[in-house]
Amino acid sequence: MIFKYIRGPTPGNLFCSRDSLVHLHVGMDQMGWRLPPRTKPFWWLYYIWSLTTTLITFVYLPYGLTMTGIKKMSSFTTSDLFTYVQTPVNANAAMMKGIAVLLMRKRFSRALEILDQMDNRCTKMQEKMQVHRSVALCNIIVIIYYCVYFSYLTLAVIGALLIGKSPFYLYNPLVDPEEHFYLTTLIETIALSGLILSNLVLDVYPIVYVFTLRTHLGLLDQRVKNLRRDPDNNEDQNYAELLDCVKDHKMIVEFGNSIRPMISATMFIQLLSVGLLLGLAAVSLQFFNTAMERIVSAFYAFAILFQTFPFCFVCEQLNGDCESLTNTLFHSEWIGAERRYKTTMLYFIHNVQQSITFTAGGLFPISLNTNLKMAKFAFSVVTIVKEMDLVEKLKRE
Repeated sequence: MIFKYIRGPTPGNLFCSRDSLVHLHVGMDQMGWRLPPRTKPFWWLYYIWSLTTTLITFVYLPYGLTMTGIKKMSSFTTSDLFTYVQTPVNANAAMMKGIAVLLMRKRFSRALEILDQMDNRCTKMQEKMQVHRSVALCNIIVIIYYCVYFSYLTLAVIGALLIGKSPFYLYNPLVDPEEHFYLTTLIETIALSGLILSNLVLDVYPIVYVFTLRTHLGLLDQRVKNLRRDPDNNEDQNYAELLDCVKDHKMIVEFGNSIRPMISATMFIQLLSVGLLLGLAAVSLQFFNTAMERIVSAFYAFAILFQTFPFCFVCEQLNGDCESLTNTLFHSEWIGAERRYKTTMLYFIHNVQQSITFTAGGLFPISLNTNLKMAKFAFSVVTIVKEMDLVEKLKRE
């Protein structure tokens, strides 16, 4: 299963665009976010599982982490405090992102329908192989996210076992962590696995969808280059090919519109939280005494960067693809065409000039520049702590 969808292309056994979501859908199925129709046998078991994971991830974890701060803040050491503070921030951000996606999850089905329609336009073997390579790369990206996110969890648990402290300080009224340390660690590991998996799905789905969008935009660019270059075609056939390209662009825009509201909501929350999380991770490094604690904190900071930077990079590339399509269309073989062809070409150029962009909360564009500005907030957090001499004060206390 893991390696099936990352293999190279072989004629006669090629992937379609929706296969790029296979590993992403595995994570969504594990979280219970893809509810089956009630006509399937034992559908109610999956509904119970979905309700259980939702309650644990989006209700118990934010509540439990908040209660930890209320009840045990006075007993925290400085390193315990900074380890604790990062987790509820991430948990509450994941809760808000998850709710936003769950409320709009029907858009995923619509996006898949459009992907199938776009695949129908891929009639040449070269186009099908390009889609196959895109699918394999998307699944590799999801696997990399699994490795990065769950490596942090593994390091955090190993570090907790070596130090003898609860890894995430999750409030549990039924189990005393001092008397049942290993049971507490197991419960927290299982609970935080749900949080990390939900974060993984919420962070990687925009990359997979927009990367697939870029693939079909690239295929459209190749079709535009070939317009009016076949000497065997007459003007009616050339015009029909142009109309097909206009329809392809319309489908690509519709695909972007179908996922834009979800991406806008989740990235707005994520970009706002990434600066604070990076700042807390940077400050916490100054308090940890053991090498294991520092390694875990550094890996956590690396995982935070994975939440925003890759998608901002993909959006930056998407802007370049839109500009490239505009230039390709303008420099295509339209000179000498009949009037209706030129009229449609002008209409097409006008539409293509309106780039497919994604914004965070409808307020600011998602780009590398935006990600950099939000990451700079981390330095602001470190500067504030340094100016207040908070490190030395907390160490003395």
